[in-house]
Amino acid sequence: MPKNIPIRRAVFIFFLIAALCNVGGLNSFMVRAAGPAPAPDARDSVVVGQLIASGAVTVNDKKASNGTTVFSNSRISVACAKGTAAIVSLGRLGKVELTPGAKMMLKFADGVISGEMIEGKAVVSTPPGVRVSIATPDGVATNDGKDAAVTPVNTQRGVRCVPAMIPNSSNSTASLSSGALAAVILGAGGVAAAGAVVASTTNNAASNIIP
Repeated sequence: MPKNIPIRRAVFIFFLIAALCNVGGLNSFMVRAAGPAPAPDARDSVVVGQLIASGAVTVNDKKASNGTTVFSNSRISVACAKGTAAIVSLGRLGKVELTPGAKMMLKFADGVISGEMIEGKAVVSTPPGVRVSIATPDGVATNDGKDAAVTPVNTQRGVRCVPAMIPNSSNSTASLSSGALAAVILGAGGVAAAGAVVASTTNNAASNIIP
């Protein structure tokens, strides 16, 4: 057997190792040249809402219409008029429905809907896994998110949204009974005034009776 065979094997192994090292170095160079892998776009995880409006609705004091994009920390205001309403669809988080006269600061993120109910009423519908925590002047409306839920959010502010009907003539005013007129005044908070109106109406009626 020729004596130079081990030498040939040694040379072959040497060049094989060198070639493998060069391939590894080339790959590393190509990775460095390409730069680091791009990070996921943070905007992909941002939750945004979409407005469904009926009547006059504003978002951040600007007139809004169907399809308006609603971001977290938005101020939503619904005009005090019959037939006016707003729904903010939040996709996987659920939706928020606002009634006429409602004013709300709406906040939301993955797994939670929060904010502040300034006036009026709203209803928050959520699937399982979404918590609700909305502050009002009267307390905090909350839901732990364990199950799908419908959470009412109410405040006594703005409850007198529907405008009162103003009669066209004095005859229409005279046709109101003492009890109805007292009820109107009671609604405004004038308990003592209501009693005075009832007494006055009764005396006037008695003075009109012919003996």
